[in-house]
Amino acid sequence: MYNNKAIFFDRDGVINKLVLRDGGFFSPRTFNEFDFYDDIKTCVDFLIENKYLIFIVSNQPDISRKKMSIKELNKIDIAINKKLHIDEIYYSFDSKVSKNGSKKPSPRMLLDAKEKWKIDFSKSFFVGDSVADRDCANNANVSFILVSRSHNKELNYPLKVNSLNDIKNIIISKI
Repeated sequence: MYNNKAIFFDRDGVINKLVLRDGGFFSPRTFNEFDFYDDIKTCVDFLIENKYLIFIVSNQPDISRKKMSIKELNKIDIAINKKLHIDEIYYSFDSKVSKNGSKKPSPRMLLDAKEKWKIDFSKSFFVGDSVADRDCANNANVSFILVSRSHNKELNYPLKVNSLNDIKNIIISKI
């Protein structure tokens, strides 16, 4: 029976700040570049109190492109797991979107979590900051919440929050 509810978080731009590099905002490549947003801990704590499983689903193509090491990724994961209760982290190392790949907007990471953790997508949400995140949620038929950060102010979506703490209002209305 698929009766667990879950929140899927994109990592970069939602949980942690992006890094200014080469004229744009990108994922951190080293542990020293990794910096949490202030609103993530209280948000995750609230969701756990309300019996949500917590997942991170993140594209990390810099691994396959040899621009980031697994060692640095592991250091970041340790920091995440020390600060937050995360049930599991799913990564796609695919460099490009492909038919059978896992890189968002593919729903594969969400579908893998659904099967393993018996998740009811009708009770679950995907929190992201990009079109790829929105499309991933739509491809999996999971409700999407756009978090507005300084790097994506131009994006709009019906469920949009300016702080992760504002997710409480959306979640409470669905409980």
